[in-house]
Amino acid sequence: MSSTRLAILSPAPRGPMRLPASMGQLVADVESHQEVWGCWLQSWDLPVTVGEIAPFLDELSRQALHQEREVIWAPMSSASSAVRLVLHGAAQPEALRRALTTLHLQSFMPGRVLHCQGDDLALVLHGPSGPLGASNHRLIEALEGIFLDIAVTPLWGKGHFRLLLADMDSTLIGIECIDEMAEHLGLRRQVAAITERSMAGELDFQTSLRERVRLLAGTPESTIDTIIRERLRLSPGARELVAAAKAQGVEVGVVSGGFTQFTRHLQEALDLDYAFANTLEIIDGQITGQVLGDIVDAAAKADLLDLLAISLGTDASHCIAIGDGANDLPMIRKAGVGIAYHAKAVVRAQADFQIRYGGLDTASTYLGWGNA
Repeated sequence: MSSTRLAILSPAPRGPMRLPASMGQLVADVESHQEVWGCWLQSWDLPVTVGEIAPFLDELSRQALHQEREVIWAPMSSASSAVRLVLHGAAQPEALRRALTTLHLQSFMPGRVLHCQGDDLALVLHGPSGPLGASNHRLIEALEGIFLDIAVTPLWGKGHFRLLLADMDSTLIGIECIDEMAEHLGLRRQVAAITERSMAGELDFQTSLRERVRLLAGTPESTIDTIIRERLRLSPGARELVAAAKAQGVEVGVVSGGFTQFTRHLQEALDLDYAFANTLEIIDGQITGQVLGDIVDAAAKADLLDLLAISLGTDASHCIAIGDGANDLPMIRKAGVGIAYHAKAVVRAQADFQIRYGGLDTASTYLGWGNA
């Protein structure tokens, strides 16, 4: 059965808009009637077509224009689906207005408010079925200059996800471990030159890593402990994200192109279920400049996600991957949900969701963990 979804967004001081009594029972059931982020949001699902109430809608729009309110509507069909709109950041009426206007152009309409507390807002959207990638990229473009994170996500049920894998350097922690070691030893320029060649495509990750590690030959093993003690800091929201995942029954791991000494520290600090990284050869308390065994590179990260999913009796579609760099892309693309965290442009372009401003706990908000 076709229907019309109607929504009105009003400045909070003006309060909700009253509809004409002549509409009678047609507008009796309000799906949402709530003050959120400095606005009053009202929405209805009307059991009539747009054509049947076109004069009413036109008159309503004229009244709203004089009252600084916005009225939007769209036809809905039985094929319409429900998704979630999430905003995370400083509560701003302009952000909500831009978001709803942008989504209306794609035939999405707001429904009930799921969660509104402080900097977090989540509400149901009704609209067309299908992939949400284009909608998310348009939203981010529309909100350029407003410093908050935003996403349109499916309404996943509890238990949908089984595994979360996160990169380490510049994701779970705010540093690049090998760069910090290089700076501590006065080798930052040499290491940076190799990194630059790798980013330019002159070296693959494995070659780049081995060349950088060779520069560390002769370094006391205690240097690693010094870096961990003096420079390693968790990224904002890391503890909160891990706690939220575990509360949902999701297992959590770190998978890194860095070194096991750092991932083991993280595993203990965050009570992670898994930790994978490269193994530095250490003999007589000194780093030899060699890496033992296979390198954990981009392909290995994606393979580990697959293997862990299988071990949990599921597949990659029920996994989440979070990272910031190009070597996280295969893992991010393979996972059911890939999230770019303060990432390079190439990663943002291919991830399902982006965290550009907030901490890692923004991912919990996107995933609906802790929200209604």
